[in-house]
Amino acid sequence: MELKYLLFFSSIILAVRCELMWPSGTYGIPEAVTGCPDFSGTSWKRGYTYHDTADIEPANKRSANYHLAGNFTQHGIEQRFCIKDKPEGGSEFWPEGKYCIYKKGVCPTNMDEGSIKWDDEHSKLDQRNRHVGVLPDGNYEETSTEVKYCCSTKGDVTKPINLPNTAPFYLMTYDSPTCQKVAGMKASSEFIKFDDNDKGNTNAAVGAHPYGPSEDKFNTKVYYCYYEPGEESTDDLGTGKSIQDDKEHAPKSSSGLAVAIGCGVAGAIVGTASIVFTTRRILAARAKGLADGMEGPKPDAP
Repeated sequence: MELKYLLFFSSIILAVRCELMWPSGTYGIPEAVTGCPDFSGTSWKRGYTYHDTADIEPANKRSANYHLAGNFTQHGIEQRFCIKDKPEGGSEFWPEGKYCIYKKGVCPTNMDEGSIKWDDEHSKLDQRNRHVGVLPDGNYEETSTEVKYCCSTKGDVTKPINLPNTAPFYLMTYDSPTCQKVAGMKASSEFIKFDDNDKGNTNAAVGAHPYGPSEDKFNTKVYYCYYEPGEESTDDLGTGKSIQDDKEHAPKSSSGLAVAIGCGVAGAIVGTASIVFTTRRILAARAKGLADGMEGPKPDAP
């Protein structure tokens, strides 16, 4: 009986979550097919921009592994956004690493600002550019789109950072296609290649911005990182390999529990002390035969 009740009390302790919160401030992240990650007390506004891409022999491309929300066709591509437009949240600092988010207001103090400009299709054969809902900072015109970013540029992509990890979400890569590791999340590198205006193209990428435009100066390529709860796997970082999207069977991250790095050190100490205290009480009660709510000791089987 001691083991039974010890496991019972231990499970209660370990089930207490030390929820990580999205950092405070205003910013945005790409929207996944599963929607915006509405948890940890954070709500998001949604919006999208539609890029009218090249009409003649269009060559829009996307990675085989692809979880971004929004329509993707050879006529045009949607970018959908999750925008946090209220400053309340967790820490004012984003973890140090190499990744980008969308700018909405002022970039966090430990991030650098930049932008990407798409010279979209100029002809009127297809649907024109559209800009709907709440969008990142930028300039949204009939034939061009400029999106602004905030990027963490000085960290180590191989060192896991702590962000909320109980639902899928996206970041964007910085400096290479390799995904920043996030504790308790599987990561896969994905991309979109926009076939932009072919005549007198004025595409531009300045400052700190997601990796990709340098690979094709006349068509805009952007690399994204899709994160889903599960064990970290270095095999998935920067490869774009296929990952099953099975939310029902996805293992929950231990970093979200009371033993999590970052918010779990104190929880682990309290949990350990509670287990020891509970164990001592059970053993003492057994010795006295007075354990409340527990069966008395049984003789050994013959």
